[in-house]
Amino acid sequence: MQSNDQRGPGRATMMSTAVLTVLVLVTGLAVGAGVTWFALSRDDGGSTAADDGCAEFQRVDLAVAPEMYGVVVAALADVTPDCVQVDPALRPGMEVARGASLGSRLPDVWIPEAHFVATEAFLGDAPRPRLLVKSLAQTPVVLAGGNAARQFATWGDAEASGLVSVPSPESSIAGALAVTAPEAEADMVGRTRDAARQIMVPFAQAQGARTVAGEDATVQPAMFPRRSPRLVVTTEQQLLTEAGRADLRDLTPPVGAPVLDFPLMVADDAAPGSRALARSLAAHLNGKVGRSLISDEELHAPSGDRDGFLRPPAATAIAEAVYSWSQLSVPSAMLAVVDASGSMDADTGTGSRMGLLADAARIGLGFLPDHARVGLWIFSIDKGGPGQDWRELEPIRRLDDLRFGRTQRYALRERAAELPSLTDGGTGLYDTALAAYRTALKNYRPHYSNAVVLMTDGQNEDPGSISLEQLLQRLKDLRDPDRPVRLVGIAISGDADLGALRQMARVTGGEAYLAAEPTDILGVFARAVLSR
Repeated sequence: MQSNDQRGPGRATMMSTAVLTVLVLVTGLAVGAGVTWFALSRDDGGSTAADDGCAEFQRVDLAVAPEMYGVVVAALADVTPDCVQVDPALRPGMEVARGASLGSRLPDVWIPEAHFVATEAFLGDAPRPRLLVKSLAQTPVVLAGGNAARQFATWGDAEASGLVSVPSPESSIAGALAVTAPEAEADMVGRTRDAARQIMVPFAQAQGARTVAGEDATVQPAMFPRRSPRLVVTTEQQLLTEAGRADLRDLTPPVGAPVLDFPLMVADDAAPGSRALARSLAAHLNGKVGRSLISDEELHAPSGDRDGFLRPPAATAIAEAVYSWSQLSVPSAMLAVVDASGSMDADTGTGSRMGLLADAARIGLGFLPDHARVGLWIFSIDKGGPGQDWRELEPIRRLDDLRFGRTQRYALRERAAELPSLTDGGTGLYDTALAAYRTALKNYRPHYSNAVVLMTDGQNEDPGSISLEQLLQRLKDLRDPDRPVRLVGIAISGDADLGALRQMARVTGGEAYLAAEPTDILGVFARAVLSR
């Protein structure tokens, strides 16, 4: 890895590259469509396609990872064939892959940050592009910090310390490689793969807590004060080109670093001329001028030497880690609404339905971070007094909120223990669902996954309540895309009205789950809480 004092020569080339890039950008703005290269016969810049023997232009769409964009734009001036129009777009690999998985067409030529993003694990059913060149350039993923920060022995140690900030793995390939680095290094440091994966749980929750607090909105090397012990996941390129601070150091663990290696790929259905353009681009970047462009952008020329680099896990493992991160890093703001009608006393063979649900709630609380927000209601007909089917046991508060000498987490555990003694009456489902949804909207918090988790073993039995049709319409009217609150239903046993729960959930963007057997309750409760 390079230090701040090891930047390569070629400043004159760098200046010319910068000037060229500015001119291209200005030209792109003038035509109103970003940067576009038109290559004619090079004789007369004002000639038309017909004048130069081109029956028509061949248009090639090219998507480039941000780190390589400047290099590619500069190289296109020399490699674009005659009669070809190239539209290079700066697009992170995760964005391209996500679009393709949802049905968008892959670009004709694609230079993502790493190979794994072009696999089935990220592209889904979209056709995979053909790999033309394994690597055009490289830059390591590093941990950067100031003079008060220290180097950890392993990535796992660093990420478990609570001192590391990382760009979202859902949008950043560098971030995805960083959160899977503990798994990549596991064999070298004597840690099991399962233990390495578990490190991500507190890491993601700590990042979520900072987001809730209004921190880490943008993760970059110079985001912390000089005296901070914090570390930031970044690339060597970004550390050298954008930090702007002489005190920042590369503090990557000595076990090695993941690496962005920028493969060159061509879609199977690429436009005519795409493969020729890609080959010309690859040859140019492998030559003297191209390697100078790469060096000027603080990137390394590709190398077969993998010393100092961590081999990433399989693409499926990275995809699973990214999904887990999306679940763990967004905290829950949840109003748990529990059916306390008499049928919840039904014996399951291992305890009553309510007893099993109370146990699941107590266990589930142990997995939620302190900054999660949880409230608890119970309901049955007139449970809150004549004409009111719901009763609030605890309002929605952070689990570390301290009131009357006890935290919200402690209060909820006590309330969960009380639940089996609070059952009686019939099921007042519809009025309760509407009231709970209104309360969750009133208590909406940005940066949280806001939800009502409605648990019942029956169907609405309150003759004075609104109808299901009226409930669905009111939920639909209340739903606010700018303040999304989902209703998540849990049907406890086949006696529950799963159909009604599904309809309520669908109207609000939620899901409904069936716990058909007593042993299913904990797992279904966990799925409901973590659903996003």
